[in-house]
Amino acid sequence: MALRFPHIYLLKVGFERKLEELRELEQKIDVVFDITEAQLVLGKLKSDRRAESDLRHLGLKTEKVVNNDNHTTSHARKRRKVTKNDDGKDVINLDSETESEHADSVSVAQLPTASKIGNTIKVLRLAWYIDSVEAEELLPMNDYLVYEGKITEIQKPPKVSPIERKQDSPAEILARAKADEPSSPPKTFHRHKRGVSETKTRPYQPHLLQETTEDHEYAANMPPLPEYMKVRYCCQRPCFSHTPNDAFIAQLRIIGKARTLAGEAEVGHAHAPKAYNAAVAALASYPYPLKSYQEVLRIPGCGPTMARLFQEWQETGSIQQVEDFENDERFRALDMFSGIFDVGPEVAKRFYSKGWRDLDDVVNFGWKSLTKEQQKGVKFYDEFAERIPRTEVEELANHVLDHANKIHPGWQMVICGGYRRGKADSGDVDVILSHPDESITNFFLDEKLLHSLEDDGSVTHTLRLSTRTSERGQETLPPRNSRTGGRGFDTLDHAFVVMQKPWATQTEDLALNPGAKNPNTHRRVDIIVSPWKTAGCAVLGWTGGTMFERDLREYTRKELGWKFDSSGIRDVKTGSWVNLEEGGGDMLDKEKLVFEGLKLEWREPRERCTD
Repeated sequence: MALRFPHIYLLKVGFERKLEELRELEQKIDVVFDITEAQLVLGKLKSDRRAESDLRHLGLKTEKVVNNDNHTTSHARKRRKVTKNDDGKDVINLDSETESEHADSVSVAQLPTASKIGNTIKVLRLAWYIDSVEAEELLPMNDYLVYEGKITEIQKPPKVSPIERKQDSPAEILARAKADEPSSPPKTFHRHKRGVSETKTRPYQPHLLQETTEDHEYAANMPPLPEYMKVRYCCQRPCFSHTPNDAFIAQLRIIGKARTLAGEAEVGHAHAPKAYNAAVAALASYPYPLKSYQEVLRIPGCGPTMARLFQEWQETGSIQQVEDFENDERFRALDMFSGIFDVGPEVAKRFYSKGWRDLDDVVNFGWKSLTKEQQKGVKFYDEFAERIPRTEVEELANHVLDHANKIHPGWQMVICGGYRRGKADSGDVDVILSHPDESITNFFLDEKLLHSLEDDGSVTHTLRLSTRTSERGQETLPPRNSRTGGRGFDTLDHAFVVMQKPWATQTEDLALNPGAKNPNTHRRVDIIVSPWKTAGCAVLGWTGGTMFERDLREYTRKELGWKFDSSGIRDVKTGSWVNLEEGGGDMLDKEKLVFEGLKLEWREPRERCTD
């Protein structure tokens, strides 16, 4: 028997940077989008004050209901009734009535909606729905209840443009943040000794916002917020690599990295690392030097947490969290392990849990357990860590293009990634290749180009190889296979390889020493081949910083109803390919056509510098 849930409204808190997950949940739960139609409210929150505040912002003013008649003990056995309604359908009781209770049970049909003053509305943790589905029965609500309120006033909330969001005042933001603050301080990194797992943490006291007379005066005379700062998505505004607030941004990057390495289980919020990335992206657009925490509060993506961190940094010249992370053995080890190719945060934590603390431990105690890609990542760890100057990036990329044109003339190339965004040096080289003749791009990378580069010795190892675009007839990836993040590594033919610059003195060196080897540093080079019809999408998808690309995908889906990735664009509803590149003379022209088709203002690559 399928579960029959009440009409549910899903709060958006906790999904600010996980809108795809929110959309999927809304579809699974079949939520209502008008709070007055709801019989139940679910959300990712624990504070009753935050729940009451969120209901108020949705137009429902409530008074907390205090139940003084609850005598149920924790040992009483739960009872769940299945009855028939007037239509003969099964109705499962929701309340956690036990066999020792005699209170009237409340069925789905009996739960009131939030449409009348005097009705009550319950806010439960989202886990109630998830656990109920897993248990195949509607679980008691009491264990998940965050807030129950009696409706005293109903107001229709003002409509907000999907592009421009109302900027709450600092006082409103602080009030909501205060209501949502947990009673216990957040955890820092766990301290571990080799081979021993511990859970002791050093409490972290958040820096409190304190307004001075100077702050108050400055708040009244802050510089005007540029219009481009009022939009929702960072793909709609310029984001620069160097800003007046670089020093503070550098601190946020460290905290964001630490949150990423710690993971959701330790941080407590899946969106925490993304929140720091979003704040960095917003600050990268802000044209003025920050002078007050109140100035931070008005920037999109920068809430009370960022404001507190700025005030601490402004007053002391440092941030305690950053110092704690940098002095933490575990953070340093995880940071090092995650620098190995094909090792993410979870694998890095697994290494640490085994007692490994450095690369020597990985080699001595775990070499055979590594994948071939990870072994290569360890072997070339130091060389991969060396930054690549722009001149060498160009030399390696042009070498790839020369080989492509020797096989078939007419290839075009764009160097993307940090190089195209103007960085002085890069961690790797991202090369996008395309050819106007689609029959030439088909399986070209695997069957021809890679062999040519290996034969001349410039490619020494292949870390990862995919020909999935060719395997699906060079068609754009269908919407059902899309993913929100990343650059679509599985959507274009690509080879992630290890390369060395050509050995210019090879003949002379071998004459002197027959055992000599190419002395040039091993570099990571990502070679991507795109069909001509979607080459503009490939260039766009591989140029921007992480948050730019994530917001670009979210913007395209939410505002246009399309799915964007590096392999092209499709209509989400119909699945049909959306051609925005017709008539582009070269790959850069085609990229501009994509911007135009997406209704986005053109942004130079140097304006796409987000984390």
